[in-house]
Parts: sequence; structure tokens; C-alpha cells
Amino acid sequence: MPPIDAHLNQVKALSDHAGSLAFAGAAPLSITIPTYNRCESVVALVQQLLPQLSPEDELLVVDDGSQDGTTDALRNLNAVKLVPNPSNYGMVKTWNRCLEVASRDWICIIHDDDRVAPTALATIRRACTIVGEPALIAHRSVDSHLDQAFRYRLAAPGAWAVMHTPTTPSGVTVHRAVVDAIGGFDKQFPYSCDLEYFARICARYPSLVIESPELLYYNQHDQNYQYKTWRQADFWQQLEAIEQTVLKYAGLSTTGENHFRDRMSHYAQHMLQNAAQADDQTLLRHIGWMLWKQPYLGRRVRLTAGIAALFNSYVKL
Repeated sequence: MPPIDAHLNQVKALSDHAGSLAFAGAAPLSITIPTYNRCESVVALVQQLLPQLSPEDELLVVDDGSQDGTTDALRNLNAVKLVPNPSNYGMVKTWNRCLEVASRDWICIIHDDDRVAPTALATIRRACTIVGEPALIAHRSVDSHLDQAFRYRLAAPGAWAVMHTPTTPSGVTVHRAVVDAIGGFDKQFPYSCDLEYFARICARYPSLVIESPELLYYNQHDQNYQYKTWRQADFWQQLEAIEQTVLKYAGLSTTGENHFRDRMSHYAQHMLQNAAQADDQTLLRHIGWMLWKQPYLGRRVRLTAGIAALFNSYVKL
């Protein structure tokens, strides 16, 4: 594997404003939305996306057996192709169906309960053109409150890219050639399959992370799928298996004990903090007891978990 050029890992800043991102000859996109029983939010998302579509784009909604009127509502919207699953497939199979039914080279999956910025698709198109080859395109807002200039981080495939894999699946765009080469999301990881999939891509293909302008606005609520997975008895064991797999992709399977502990500790703090912010005491207590049992997390994380389990309170030590 050739070394990463010095300029690839530097944050790049361009003077253009977000309002001037659209340009001729941009890569056509398949915008895919997996949905299940979120009629109101998915219709709102589609209406935000429609003005941003270019004539070459396609907008697909893969409905996983909704029973709340989603089908009827979407049939009345122009430029939307509704793709119903024959039965309720679940999250991972529905995400993979999004990859399968898309017909454009660049495929973007957006969650049905998120909102998009007015320049989201123009920003993604620009990133596709810049990377210029099969790759993963993700986003992570960094100092976007300062201005709306277009900034990004570009990394060649390798250990660094794998260990800095994006952790938010909504809005991520992947090239069809990547999907054809390495397949889709792994069904053995029903809770956090995106973590393994994006790391698998970054081990073999370039990755571009958009740092500005913002693409999406996340809707945090008690029905978030993420919170549901955290309640599962085997969630932590599956996350451990995913992280061990990620370390293998990075070539750190035999020397990654410290990396493993640090990354799992980061996830633990993230879960505790988000459960507290959601004001879900049942979830916070469940996570606290789950994490208290993990001795490798270290004293501070386990004390934070213990406080959450016993007092339904989040105190970062």
C-alpha cells in the first residue's frame, strides 16, 4: 500500500460559500431512504430533498412494511420511487436493499427521521467530484458555526483511515464499485453494522469526510434505533466483536489492546451521556449496570457507570 501523501490528511479549506456549491457536470446520486412507520418524518424529509435533486439524480424510499400510511403518502409525491419490501426485513437487510436497488454510481443513505440542509446534495456532489474515484464519503461537523465554507478531510486507505472511520451512518455516500467489490452491511451485526462496514471500506478505499457545511440535522428522540439497540442484552458483546474486527482491518489485532480499551471507553461515555441527555432514566440505569460489569473500561468509566446504575445520574469523572 503506497504511503499517504502529506496533503491527504490535512484539512482543506476553500473560499466558496455553501450557496455556490452547485455546478455543472456533478456526479448523479441515488438518494435512498430506508423507512418504517415514520410517515410524517419521511414525507418531510422527501420534501426537503426534492428541490435539491438534479435531473440525473434518483430518490428512492425503501419501505420496510410500514402500516401508518407511508405508502399512500409517498405515492402522491412526484420524483419519488417507492420500493416496498415484500415483508419486514429489519434494519440491516433494508439498508442493503437500498444499496441493491440504487442505479447511480454514488449511493447515499439518509435516515427517515433526519432533516437535511438546503445545500446537502450539492455538497455531496462536490465531494464525489473531488475524490474522483470509488470511495466512502461521510460528514462530521467541525467548527461549522464559524462559516459555511466547504472543508473536507481526505485520507488514503490504511490503518489511520480505519481507526478514524465515521460513526454516523445517515448521509454517508458510497460508490457502487465499492459495494460490488466488498458487499454490503454484515447481517451478523444487527445493532451497529455501520461501524464494521465503514471500517471495511476505509481499509481498501479512500475516504473523504466533509467538515463544513453541515449536511444533516439529527432528530434525537426516545424511539431512535440507537437507543433501542442499547437496551439489548447482547449489545455490548456485539460491539466488542465489531471493534475487534475493526482492529484487524487496521492491522492492529495483535497490538491493539490499548486501542480497544480506549475505543470501548469512548463508546461507554457516549452511551451514558446520551442516555442522560435523553432524560431516559430506565435506559441510563440499564447502561450503567451493563458497563459496570466491564473491568477493562477502567476505574473512572466504571465509577461513572456505577453512579448511573445506582442514582440515575450522569457524572463524568
